[in-house]
Amino acid sequence: MVSFVKTSILLRVSNGARPVSAQQYHLGGEVTFTHRLYRLYHFGLRLAAALLPIRTPHVYAGQQAVSQWLCEVKKQNLRTLLVVSDPGIVALNLQQPIIAALHQQGVNTVLYSDVEANPGIPCIEQGVGCYQQHHCQGIIAIGGGSVMDCGKLIAARIARPSKSLQQMQGLFKVLRPLVPLYAVPTTAGTGSEVTVAAVVSDHQRQIKFAINDLSLVPKGVLLLPELTLGLSPQLSATTAIDALTHAIESYIGINATRFSKAKSVAATKLILSNLPLVYQQPNHIDARMHMLWAAFYAGQAFTRTSVGYVHAIAHQLGALYGIGHGLANALLLAPVLNAYGQRIDAQLSALAQQTLAANSDAQDMRAAIATLLHDCAIPNTIAQLRQEDIATIAKRAIAEAHPDYPVPCFFNQHDIETILYSLLPQQQHSKQTSEQQSLAGQYR
Repeated sequence: MVSFVKTSILLRVSNGARPVSAQQYHLGGEVTFTHRLYRLYHFGLRLAAALLPIRTPHVYAGQQAVSQWLCEVKKQNLRTLLVVSDPGIVALNLQQPIIAALHQQGVNTVLYSDVEANPGIPCIEQGVGCYQQHHCQGIIAIGGGSVMDCGKLIAARIARPSKSLQQMQGLFKVLRPLVPLYAVPTTAGTGSEVTVAAVVSDHQRQIKFAINDLSLVPKGVLLLPELTLGLSPQLSATTAIDALTHAIESYIGINATRFSKAKSVAATKLILSNLPLVYQQPNHIDARMHMLWAAFYAGQAFTRTSVGYVHAIAHQLGALYGIGHGLANALLLAPVLNAYGQRIDAQLSALAQQTLAANSDAQDMRAAIATLLHDCAIPNTIAQLRQEDIATIAKRAIAEAHPDYPVPCFFNQHDIETILYSLLPQQQHSKQTSEQQSLAGQYR
């Protein structure tokens, strides 16, 4: 049903349903027939999420986490594991205790640590070659979202050797069990350790695309707060706000369920309470553990409900400028929530009452987010953003969001361009304002 509805929508658009212009549709304006088709597709996604068996990985947490996980590895009779990581993790030697523990149990390891931020297709393919060359039998990804996504996509390519990553783009294109896959997040943010999704960059086309499949959920997750102690306050903040964005976009989307809302509330409450502690006291181990759980809960929420325009725009900033995903979300979260306006006040009020105080409202929630962003030194503008790129970014964001994201209301090209213009560096923003005033003067 889901694929049929999406095909119908795309056929209609290709047969003359033009993108909605700023004159036809404004935020909070009349919904078009195409938007109603999108809502039908969103209903199909909601039904699928309710009926499909989305697995929750086994979580190993606490002082005995590694030893308990090793018992599982031995039961699986895994003799060689591919350890996927990145140069930063290796420089800090964070992977070594886990590798040493595996060796003590007679399990061989092969380290693939060439994972880049926003990993591209060649990065994944090199990992596939490494896995095959050393006859590995499973994968453990130790790192942030890029590393975990890389591990998931290597596993997907191993499961479907005749399919390229481009051919697996979209929904349910893997459809095969993966080799045993384990995740060890070293940042508290992406939630990739619990989601059905993985994102890859196509550097040639300067785009990112997602692969979504039930099989991409890892078999097990190790939550080890000591591995996050070396994170800088800024990286701790941006990755945490990525998790907060997952929680909020899941909560305000039209496909939110009782389960996803509960997970969003849990994640939001933990982040608002513990991120200031982590930012001010990076070695606060209990707060670090709470943040890992927050990212996990937020991942559980959005893997069932998807995300929204914050992510749709953020992915374009990452693809075009190489901006880290967490930072891109942090830069966009408040502007996008403000652009939704009153359309999400009921949802934000409900979230505020469960995470702040019983008498809180939407404005209190917005204020709490603004305070958090300010206290974590998140900029008000995007330094890399160029005025001449804005139309392209907006067009690509719309293409990503429509129809796949069950957003609370629909933005158009003009809406997203307006958000982006507000984030231009001051010099460019002043130039744009001057040009607009000059143009307006010609018609007085």
